[in-house]
This record gives sequence, structure tokens and C-alpha cells, in this order.
Amino acid sequence: MIKLLIVEDELITRRGLMRHIPWKKIGVDMVETAESADEAFGICARWQPDIVLSDIKMRGMDGIEMCRQLRSLLPDCQIIFVSSYSYKEYLKAAIELGAIQYVEKPVVPEELIGAVEKGIERIEQIRAQKDLQESYTESLDFLKKEVLFSLLSTPGDVDKLECQLRKSGLWTGTDTRMRIGIVKLAGTVSEGREFLNTYREALHELMEPAHFYCSADFHDKRTLILLITEARERLERDSGLIRSLCALAEESKGEFRHFLALGRMVGEPQQLYASYESACQSASSLSYKGFSSCAFSEEVAQDRHFELDREREEAFVNALSRRDKEEAGRILKDIYDDLTDQKAALNSSVKNMYFLLYNHVLRLEKELLSTGKEQKENNRFWDNAQTLQELHTFLAARAMEAIEEREKEGSGGNAVIFQVIEVMKQKYPDKNLCIKDLADAVYLTPSYLSGLFKRRTGTTINQYLTNLRIEQAKLLLRDNSLKLYHVADRVGYEDAAYFARIFKNQTGMTPSEYRENKSR
Repeated sequence: MIKLLIVEDELITRRGLMRHIPWKKIGVDMVETAESADEAFGICARWQPDIVLSDIKMRGMDGIEMCRQLRSLLPDCQIIFVSSYSYKEYLKAAIELGAIQYVEKPVVPEELIGAVEKGIERIEQIRAQKDLQESYTESLDFLKKEVLFSLLSTPGDVDKLECQLRKSGLWTGTDTRMRIGIVKLAGTVSEGREFLNTYREALHELMEPAHFYCSADFHDKRTLILLITEARERLERDSGLIRSLCALAEESKGEFRHFLALGRMVGEPQQLYASYESACQSASSLSYKGFSSCAFSEEVAQDRHFELDREREEAFVNALSRRDKEEAGRILKDIYDDLTDQKAALNSSVKNMYFLLYNHVLRLEKELLSTGKEQKENNRFWDNAQTLQELHTFLAARAMEAIEEREKEGSGGNAVIFQVIEVMKQKYPDKNLCIKDLADAVYLTPSYLSGLFKRRTGTTINQYLTNLRIEQAKLLLRDNSLKLYHVADRVGYEDAAYFARIFKNQTGMTPSEYRENKSR
């Protein structure tokens, strides 16, 4: 599609150009007009025309200056000047701006049509060049991806790997050295694609595109695999490039916090898999080093069995029961420091240690009857945690919250629950009875009362009120003189049909069936 913008301050000229030039016939699909440079800037920002046909002498900013500014906004836009003046300085400015043609007024349609056709031809050439460049870039990207695929899937096929390295331009021969890097993202999987694009942009600032390739891991979208091919001095551990890559990781923050593990430098395609293996080994050190850090091939986590010291476990449980936040925090910090000092890998034994401590916190909270959604969220955390720091932070926060909640509740918690239950027993026939009314009765917020009630009783306020109403309904149903809607009304339900559904959900039978069953 070709879009053309006419910038002309004279209404008669604008209308004449629109009416007498067969735009569709010569290949222009859409035409818009502007009567000033200011209006033209707005249209260009919104519409992005391919060709601008502009007068030179206009009120306000002239056409020369307007097109000079448009060049930065639309570098590929083709310019045609139309003017009654043929001053030398105008012609010189038009040439400097790369204008297609300078058409003098009064406009000869054939001359203008020829200029527009020339502009269309240039646009098509530019588009063809861009398409060719994109195809070339995509082909190179595909070849580079094939290198990683071959490296991970068929590491023994050295000839194939060398051929792909040469075709992709990543390896040119004996002077080239290579390193594999593994990048671990702290964020979620949904952020993986955005992080990959951002990380590639950062790499472009440090290296030429021909010297690296970065792709998401085939199995874990939070992991990137980086292949760098450079001269030896550029890939040495203390080189500027390697220091810059490490700085990217160490200075990373927020949702794009990441960890970089670098494999050893190699010089031959057959050694590349060894670089990948050493990068995988150094990636294990993420467990104790944490995100916003980097590691080299000699830094490896200790993947062995770890057990929780029985005395520490008992001390932690005692601190929880005494509501001693300082002591509980100190014990957790000691456990974390010991595991970090031992460079512990985040294996099942370490996760089991923290999960055992977490269960003690759950017992304090009396939340082992937590909802399925809460349980699923907790399971996702344990599955997705990658560092000791994450486990420590999560557990310490939950422990402090549990102790603080117990401090708030104190010994009066049970008395509050008893009082709320008594209010429900008195007011259950009230159809408008809600949690806010109950919370107001005991001078608590609805959210706090809901959590307290659930922890102390194992059920929600709404479920307890429903159970209470159904039990009262069972008693009333024994009186055959009461219609069903009378029973519903007396236990707090305005809609008898809704009451019947709730009753069946609770008892497995309709109110009528229950009445008949009790009458036998």
C-alpha cells in the first residue's frame, strides 16, 4: 500500500491536485491533505505516509524546514516539492533533502505523475531491500539456533556442528575462541520472552551480532543459553567483555534479576559441549550465590544429602510456641548461613529441611486445613524456588507473620469466636446478616475476623452460618403445618428455591424428601 500526503496552504491548489491527478491509477492507494506544517506533523506521526508532496512557501513553517524535520521521523519517506519559485537556494535544499523532483507551478499533471511514479519505484526498492535483509537475518538466526540444537541434542556429531558454526558465521577458524553461558531468570515464565529480547539488546551493546547467539532453553523458559565466539583476549576471565557480562547479572534488579554461569573457554567445535557441561556445573552454584550474581566453571554446588539438626529443629519449635521472633529468626539465619557456607545445592534433601520447618509454622497457624488454592500456590513456590535465599526469605516471613498473628490474638481469641457464634445463633433468621455485622459486634475488621474464625474452627463464617441455618430448618421441617417458604423465611432465606438448593447440597436430599423421611 502506498500513502501520499499533500501539504499545501492554498485550498484551490489542494482541491485541484486531489481532483485532477488519477491517484489510484498511478499506484497511490490513500491520499490525505494538510494546509500547514503543524497539521502535517500530526498526520505524519499518526499515518506515516510514504510520499510527501509539499509546497515550499507556506504560512508559518516553510516546506523545506518541515521536510527537514520529517526526515528524522520518516527517513524512508519520498519528498516532492511543488513551488511557484525556482530560487537557487530552494533547489539546493531540495537536493540536500534527497527530494525526488522539484515541480514548478502551475503544475503539469504529466510531470507530477512522473515524479510520483519515480517515488513509488524508490519505495518498492527500499521495501525489497528490507525484506531481503530480514530474510538474511532470519536465515542466520535459524542457523545459529541449529548450532545450539545440535550442541544439546547430538553433541557427538562434531562435523555437523563445525559446518553449522561456519555457515552461521559464529566460528571462522583457529583464531576463534568460544564460551557457553547459561542465564537463569528470577522472574516468571511469562516474563521469559520479554527478558530474552531485553537481554539480546544489552548484548548488542557489548558485541557484534556475528559474535554471539542467545536463545531460550528448549525445556525451561526461565533459562537462556548464550554462545559467544570471539578472539581469545576478548573471552579471558578478566577481559572487558566478560566483566561487562558479569556486571549485567550483578546489577540486575526487579523482574529481570538474573544469574549468569559461564563455561570454560574452548577453541575447537569438538570442545564446545565440554564448555556447555562446565556452564551447567557452574549454574548449580545459583543455589548458594543467589540471583544478581555470576559464576565460572570452577564454582560448583555440593550436591549431597543434608539433614536438619534435631536440636535446631526443637529450638525453632520452642521459639514459635514462645512467640519469640528474634530467636526464631536467628535459628533460620544460622541454618541459611551454614548451607551457604557449605555451598549446598538446592536438592530434595535441602527442600525437605525447609519444608519440615514450614510445617511447624503451619501447625502454629492451624492452617493445615488451608484451601486448595492456597495449597496450590504453596506447591508452586516449592517447585519453582531456585535459591537458598528464596527458601529462607519465604520461611522467615511466614514464621514472623504467624508469631505476630498469635500476639494479636492473645488468649482472647477463643472468647471472640464464642461471642461471634452466640451472635449467629441469635440472629440467623436475619436475611441481611453478614460478616461485617459480626465483625462490628466484636470490634474487629471483617478480614481479620474471617481469618481468626477459620484458624480456630477449621471452617469459614459463611459455612458455619449455613450449617446453623440448615440444622434449624431440620427442626422446623418436622412441623407439617409449616410450608417450605415459611421454613425458608424463618431460617434467613428470602428465596425458597434457593433454600431448597442449599438444603440439598448440605443433606443430600430436598426439604420435602427430608420431611417425608422423618414422618415415616
